[in-house]
Amino acid sequence: MLRPGVLLFPFLVLIAGSSLIREAAVGLLVQAEEAWGGVLAKRIGRVEGASPVTLVEISDDTLTRHSWPWAVEDFALFFNAALPFEPAVIGIEPVLAFERGVLAGGERDEVNERMLHDGILRAPKLVLGGRLGWSQESDVVQAVQPMPVLRHVHGDLRRLPEFTVVEAWAEEVYRLSTQPGWSNLPEIPSPRGKCPLIFRYRGQPVPSIVLQLAMLWEKITMDEIEVVLGSHIAVGPRVRVPIDDAGRMLVNFGAPYTRTSFDNLVLTREQTDKGEPTASPPDYFKARLLFLARTDPSARSVITPTGEKISTGELTAAALATIQSSAHPHRIGEWFDWLFVIVVASASPWLSRGKAKRLALIVVVFEVAYLLIALAIFKAKLLALPAVLPLGLALWLLLLRMMAKRAQRIIAF
Repeated sequence: MLRPGVLLFPFLVLIAGSSLIREAAVGLLVQAEEAWGGVLAKRIGRVEGASPVTLVEISDDTLTRHSWPWAVEDFALFFNAALPFEPAVIGIEPVLAFERGVLAGGERDEVNERMLHDGILRAPKLVLGGRLGWSQESDVVQAVQPMPVLRHVHGDLRRLPEFTVVEAWAEEVYRLSTQPGWSNLPEIPSPRGKCPLIFRYRGQPVPSIVLQLAMLWEKITMDEIEVVLGSHIAVGPRVRVPIDDAGRMLVNFGAPYTRTSFDNLVLTREQTDKGEPTASPPDYFKARLLFLARTDPSARSVITPTGEKISTGELTAAALATIQSSAHPHRIGEWFDWLFVIVVASASPWLSRGKAKRLALIVVVFEVAYLLIALAIFKAKLLALPAVLPLGLALWLLLLRMMAKRAQRIIAF
């Protein structure tokens, strides 16, 4: 027979469990849950074999030879080094806009501009980075910039990040034969580990640089993209990317991709022409998706779930690697959380019968077993079990056991 007041324990466990579920989803414990998912993805969810993405890094060493901001000749050198390797797709995150130098009194370098323009025209598929923004003067009507929009989007578009102006884009002479890639990644309020795939420009859904590059890699058009907010993006018949209702995907930072510096690319091209051993294997660049982006410390404005600082270029490369390898991590449904709470609440009336040391031992054994099972499930299915809920309830059970007898005396009649 149960002791008087023992039914208080299921009630207290239900209250604590519901609070933990809420705080882990939208409250103070969000970062703890995100860190758990990040550790799982980086340490356990690694995919065998690198995806066909090569991040060409503009690193600290690169900037000592090619100072920032880059001039026309620096981008021309990139195309001159990359195109002979015949990459399938090229993406450039830095904005190709050089008007500022002219306004400051600098002269246009027509020779290098012609070389850059020729390189852009010879590129098989090219995405040039740009940035969307907001108008500072709400009463001033801004000109609408024509750009490709997604036609087949289902769901509440108001959940997508909204922009009203084009803040920065490649000069018109360069962008006519290319696709825009909007890279407003750090400024979007977003949970750690998520990358936006869709924005709104003047009410119209437009793809981010990640989605634009994924589309070109899959050789599909805007009209072939099917978006269901809160469910998925169908990138052609083969690729399906899970997204939330704000158009964000969860990035698997364990999905590998190739990294090499801009200097290594230039050196490899020179060594290949001379028939010498190369600094980087030519396969790093041939028939791959090349993405040029800054990775120096001053560009690292994105914080991963594990607390590591990375650049938007690294986030883009990791997101592309996740899409190309179909290594999408996902969390088990909320039904599991509530089932877990109900099971623990059902067992809680027997707390007062056992000794505190025995309960502590049971809790430790359970937590270790749960951890091993969670690791095994994630490794097999990329399915993450909650971490905050079982740990929080375990501590709550121990606290209740310590206070069990006093609580029963208080409520006994």
